[in-house]
Amino acid sequence: MSTVFVIKNQHGHYLSKQQLWLDGSDRRLLYRTPHNDEAVNVVFEQSSKDIYLRAEPFPCELDKNNQPMVEVGPPTALETQAALNQEPEQEENLQQENPENIGDQA
Repeated sequence: MSTVFVIKNQHGHYLSKQQLWLDGSDRRLLYRTPHNDEAVNVVFEQSSKDIYLRAEPFPCELDKNNQPMVEVGPPTALETQAALNQEPEQEENLQQENPENIGDQA
């Protein structure tokens, strides 16, 4: 197995190829490089954009599909917001399926 470097921040999120922070659940999207010095340069660039960022490159092995084997981190703010936006839709769908139960919720 090969080793690559991925970048992880203080919140447990991973840098993507599009320079966004992801939880790592879709490993295909993660930034990776076989060279530590390239990863250090990317951390430096990201840190210059956000002075509160605490990120570091770390080595990880590749699986049989050549994807980095990382632990999934906590959901990002965008993922949390997307989940919150879906909840009212689910409630509306339930109300449309069972309209007789709407008045019983007192």
